Amino acid sequence: MRVRIGVCCILSMLGLAHAAEPIPQTTTPPIEVYITVDWEGDTLEPDNIAAMQRFRQRFSTIPLLQLLNPAYFFKPGADANAINATIRSTLLPIDTLGLHLHGWQHWVAHCGVTFQSQPQFAAAPLSASEAGVTVSLEHAYSQAALTQLIGCASQWMVGQGYPRPRHFRAGGWQLGPKLTAALEQHGFVWDSSVIQAALLTTRWPKDSALVTSLHRLHPQVPDLAQPYALTPSLMEYPNNAGLADYATSQQWVQLFEQLISSEHSVMVLGFHQESADDFLTILAQVIPRFEAIAAQHQRRLRWMP
Repeated sequence: MRVRIGVCCILSMLGLAHAAEPIPQTTTPPIEVYITVDWEGDTLEPDNIAAMQRFRQRFSTIPLLQLLNPAYFFKPGADANAINATIRSTLLPIDTLGLHLHGWQHWVAHCGVTFQSQPQFAAAPLSASEAGVTVSLEHAYSQAALTQLIGCASQWMVGQGYPRPRHFRAGGWQLGPKLTAALEQHGFVWDSSVIQAALLTTRWPKDSALVTSLHRLHPQVPDLAQPYALTPSLMEYPNNAGLADYATSQQWVQLFEQLISSEHSVMVLGFHQESADDFLTILAQVIPRFEAIAAQHQRRLRWMP
């Protein structure tokens, strides 16, 4: 190093030195925002589908991570062609498709697994079309049964003409070691089933079964938890901004500003298909605000995936 500096000095004095090599500049990573859609597997109401279609027309360059559910196809009287047409009417080529699973009775039975009605992570809503939506997959089923269910759902997607899924979120965020092992066995690479329970307390009491179960499954989740490796092949992308059903536009803006001011760069938020007509407006309100805040701070914003 000393010899090189000495030579440079001599060349400089002789007027023969080249211009100094540019010093590599460190770049601030872009802000990456994932917008997820949980298809619960319950209903496909026209008002919710229409709300999604309007949203896609307005924000046609923003991809969604569509987490589909096979349960729609296994309800009594289900019309597979009509269901597929309805789902596809909300999709764009830029979307990524994954799985979102609840333990619906007819779907579990179709997969050759004995249905379990307990334990539940919450009281089932009266509007639920059948039993199983609030059954904790992690606690109710063995690892072998979960592996069978994940394989059955993945094969269903392929059979319906969708790509084999590699992205996942568990119903009720009920992810634990058994479900993690089942996902890894079927080649999943991305999960978003970890959430800070406090994000749900706008609608669920702190002592509710859902909040209590999440404290047990995912203890000490930090604010805006960032991606980490669940296993050598499966990454966890925590649902660190929650879903629209449990947030306001101002809360999401505050979280985004907190993300900007921190060293973090990934946000995962979303909504449910089954309540899109009620809550998708919140997302439509915050998208331009996110873009304006990022521009104000000279941060590049990437809508993932």
